[in-house]
Amino acid sequence: MRSLTRLMLGMTVAGLSVASAHAVEPEKTKLKIAVGSQILNYMSLELGVTLGNFKQEGLDVTVENFQAGGSKALQALIGGSVDGTVGFYDHTIQMQAQGKIISCVFLLNDIPGVLMGVRSDLADKVKTGADLKGLKLGITAPGSSTDTMARYYMKKAGLGPRDVNIIAVGSGAPGMVALEAKNIDALVYFDPIATMLARKKAAVPLFDARTHEGSKQAFGGVYPTACLYLQQSFIDKNPETVQRLVNALLKTHRWINSVPLEQLVESIPAGYKTENTEVNIEILKASKHLFSQTGLMDPESAKVPLAVLSDYDPKTAAAKIDLSKTFTNKFVEQAAQQLK
Repeated sequence: MRSLTRLMLGMTVAGLSVASAHAVEPEKTKLKIAVGSQILNYMSLELGVTLGNFKQEGLDVTVENFQAGGSKALQALIGGSVDGTVGFYDHTIQMQAQGKIISCVFLLNDIPGVLMGVRSDLADKVKTGADLKGLKLGITAPGSSTDTMARYYMKKAGLGPRDVNIIAVGSGAPGMVALEAKNIDALVYFDPIATMLARKKAAVPLFDARTHEGSKQAFGGVYPTACLYLQQSFIDKNPETVQRLVNALLKTHRWINSVPLEQLVESIPAGYKTENTEVNIEILKASKHLFSQTGLMDPESAKVPLAVLSDYDPKTAAAKIDLSKTFTNKFVEQAAQQLK
């Protein structure tokens, strides 16, 4: 009887803890969050929906996949057709240079997870960025982060903006198809495409930023990438809604970093994996370190995308960017307290 009483008391206390954490109702419960494609970097957003973590926070989240690239998802946010976007952090810097304030509230990826690879039949001739001169390089879309990273890498290799023919090929499978069909000579890409190209021996990477070392090699430091970013006006108007979004993402990331690979593969939404379980496990082994365990932005790491953008983009270089306005850790810190 005493054991039952203690159990019921424990359940009551737990219930009160949840109730106190959610004492304030969210300002908005139905939300649209955009992504630019189904690259692995963005997977945890849709996984959070699948696991029911947003629903547990009292939110009805719909993921809008623009597929054409991060710049399209960013445009949807600025245009007001979505409430938030999971995209690359560097967009917050670019928008501030244009007088618009959007802020990262949860960092999904501590490292980029991006590769630049050349077709295998050209690998004996193209060994460095400088060897891309005169070739065709595939990116997702103009103005996307793949575009930004490619241009930075080429400039560091001593190439000018007209030395390489940059072609928008979309994200994911279309880029792989374009490379295999020899419509392009090189490609900027992510997992799951990275692992699939490697298994086919169809591409040889010039750099592989799925590790901290690879990120430092390509960009001179650890380059924070995918994050949930929102217009500052939305954050100011809907702080409890934002807190619930961040709570759900932190739950999801903690789950990703705690379960066996096999269980994670089973749970990944279909668009982010192949139909081959063995391949999916290989993909996760290569890229599981993408997913931040904390969701926190390191202020020093935030300086790396700024340096990359400033190096080749005159507008960003001329703007007095206030990095403190491009991200906030307060919602993640609060989530960590609530979810202890």
